[in-house]
Amino acid sequence: MIYSQGVRRWLLAMVFVALCMRAQAQVPALTPPQGLPSLQDVSVEEYRHHLDQLRGLVADCGRAVTACNPESVGNDDRVHPLRGQPYAVRYGWLRALLDDHDPAVHRSRAELLAQAEQRLNDQEEELNHPKSVSPLRQEDRVQRDRVLTSKEFQVVHEYSWRERVSAWLSEKLARIFGGAASLGRIAPWLGRALEWGSLLAAITLLVLWIYRALDRQRTALGRLTGDVSKREAIEASRAWAELAQAHALNTEWRDAIHCLYWATIVLLEERRRLRRSETRTPREALQLLVVSPQLREPVVAQTVVFERVWYGFDSATQEDYEAAQQNYRRVQGAAMGATI
Repeated sequence: MIYSQGVRRWLLAMVFVALCMRAQAQVPALTPPQGLPSLQDVSVEEYRHHLDQLRGLVADCGRAVTACNPESVGNDDRVHPLRGQPYAVRYGWLRALLDDHDPAVHRSRAELLAQAEQRLNDQEEELNHPKSVSPLRQEDRVQRDRVLTSKEFQVVHEYSWRERVSAWLSEKLARIFGGAASLGRIAPWLGRALEWGSLLAAITLLVLWIYRALDRQRTALGRLTGDVSKREAIEASRAWAELAQAHALNTEWRDAIHCLYWATIVLLEERRRLRRSETRTPREALQLLVVSPQLREPVVAQTVVFERVWYGFDSATQEDYEAAQQNYRRVQGAAMGATI
């Protein structure tokens, strides 16, 4: 029952992952907007220092993949120049480059990092030599407004809650499997270790399940065999006891005592208190009999009477038969009450 519950939970987990992957296939091409990072107000010098930090981050990413952390980029800047209006500088392109989830980035990382460094240098160059911006002419403003009012810049789709949940699940799964992929690049041996570990775990679970099934089958068979053996012991011993009673009705005390002795021996053999043997003497049976005192004492008394009457050819009386019958009942009660 324990292993069946574990297998059931594993199957439910696989069904959940399959549903998530199916939901991922239904996500629209554009993920719901998550909002832009907040802007931090910086001076020109602070902006220049931020650019130096970003160039160092790009260089570290080129040397070691573990340094490619998009969270190290920081917030976007709102630069306050000495003259003119403040302007925003966004770094979403750099965060996308440092993100470790896109396989296309891994194939061309060196080239993209060089382009990123050049772009940061260009931004600093623009800071050192600002370009003069001429105001737009009236016809340029009209053209701009016409472009912004076109359908490409309008909201054409409102995402439902199901699409948003699917997109959220897709993002979480991408992070999980993307992290596993980056870890595999850092430690190439880990994939092979996980592969063999999973195979070993599956084989172990299969062996445990087979062993559990065989153990339950063996237990059930043991109970069935034990019940059958108990019934056979009762029937065989009862047959000898009935034959002894028939001899006693004819006052054949010697044969009756002989039958009661064998009723006792058969009962002990069937109850696994004695090994079955056709050549064993009564004294050898007593030496092999290792049981509790309440079972050994009546067996010894019955053996003494049987040897005296059967082998010693001593005259048997009714008292001898009744004593043998009493000892047989004591053995029967003790043996049938004992647990195999």
